[in-house]
Amino acid sequence: MNLLTIVDSDRFDISAYQALHMAAQFQALGHRSVLMCPAESPLCLEAPKHDLAAKRLTLGRRMGFFGGTRFDIVHFYDSIPESVLMLKRISAESRIFISRIRLGGTKEAARLKKLEPFVARFLAACPSGQEDLCAAGIDPARTFVVPPGIHLGRWESAMLIKPAMFQKRPFKVGTVSMDRSLKEQAFFLKVAKAVLEKIPDTNFAVVGLNDDRIRKMARDLGISHKVDVLWDRSDMPEVMAMLHLFLKTSPQAGLSMSLIEAQASGVACVVAGVRGLRDYITSGRNGIVAESGDAGSFAGAVVSLIENPALCHTISRMAYDQVNFNMSFPVVTNLMQRLYEDALFGG
Repeated sequence: MNLLTIVDSDRFDISAYQALHMAAQFQALGHRSVLMCPAESPLCLEAPKHDLAAKRLTLGRRMGFFGGTRFDIVHFYDSIPESVLMLKRISAESRIFISRIRLGGTKEAARLKKLEPFVARFLAACPSGQEDLCAAGIDPARTFVVPPGIHLGRWESAMLIKPAMFQKRPFKVGTVSMDRSLKEQAFFLKVAKAVLEKIPDTNFAVVGLNDDRIRKMARDLGISHKVDVLWDRSDMPEVMAMLHLFLKTSPQAGLSMSLIEAQASGVACVVAGVRGLRDYITSGRNGIVAESGDAGSFAGAVVSLIENPALCHTISRMAYDQVNFNMSFPVVTNLMQRLYEDALFGG
């Protein structure tokens, strides 16, 4: 197959990560795989590291003029095409896929509905995303859930040491956040303070945004001696190896790559009960779903897991199994290939 993946974003977020690695997976299988993204975007700079051709997303290419190259599949990742006429022109010789990794609003879903006649499949990264597509009036038969993929090999070393770690004290609880408003980090520190009132020897780590105000917030709460502020890291497998518990406290609906990485590392996870985060968590089995915005609910979940290391290990093991069986890139690539082939050769 001749595949074109389009990402119209200047950020290297979960959508760009998925587009990059899925394109690389298909190229490794012998297909011709091309990325198209804004010039000098992080994705454009990452592509050569994976031996992928990256073309600049110029104005002409945004309008569907690809320089005479014919693609079997044109796949948009969290990028809504500019016009119906452009999609009509592309669909004359290519099958069009649109992936929604992020959870958009009703206006975005309504824009996607207008494109339905020219799109082979609308792919959602979680069941909540598929519900949004169907609520907008898109034919459910044109929708499908394709979970985010992850390279498990990078995280296996962290997972392997977890059974022994869950028997040791003190526990270390971490979060990853790039929230510039610092609301997520402040909430996590509030949870940390509540946990320390119950189990004083617990340690905490905040990874992500480089901002000295996070240290100040910890000092103001009187817990700075119990909190490591690690900023943005390139060695996340090693960071996950240090953690017993991972918290994703965001009150915003959406998926989290750091949550998936924590599960792949065998870290037991506690998440806010919001759409996206809760979609792949069955509370009490492969994670704990806490009340969004309720520090007491999060703290209670953390304390219960620290006091029950066997349950903590069981939850982490089931989380890893779910990621292994459903989100490893070979599994996700196989699913996507079947969808592509069905669009090209199906009845």
